[in-house]
Amino acid sequence: MAVEGFFEDQGCRQMGRAFRVVVRTLFAIVFIAGGIVHFVFGRSRPDTYAAFASTAAFPWLQTLWRSFVMPNIGWLTVVLGLYELACGLGMLHRRTVPVAAWGMTAFLLLILVLGYGFPAQSWMEDLLRNRAGTVAMILLLLPLGVRRAG
Repeated sequence: MAVEGFFEDQGCRQMGRAFRVVVRTLFAIVFIAGGIVHFVFGRSRPDTYAAFASTAAFPWLQTLWRSFVMPNIGWLTVVLGLYELACGLGMLHRRTVPVAAWGMTAFLLLILVLGYGFPAQSWMEDLLRNRAGTVAMILLLLPLGVRRAG
């Protein structure tokens, strides 16, 4: 019995490690690429960011987006690009994974409230198009935000 328990624990640990490596790698790629995209789009297509106001969850956030973010989109995309690059690179170093995971979670919480700018005819369609994927990403990141002992 004790031997079976040992192998089950080892199997769980190996699956846990594999999960962490896969999720770390995917989020590193997504956030590094996202940072680069913000640098490019902030210069070449800043108007594409206007769509985010239409799916913001609160009217005050829509107003803030239109009155502050869009007029300053050039430098804000640089800051956002650096933030995403830092989070993505943080996922590549074991010691910085928890900080990077919490940084990504904070960013994704903003996206959860803001949405992705995809038009929707109902709240359910908005949930599916602009928010559900973000919730899934947050749930994948949460285990990485906890530093493992040992």
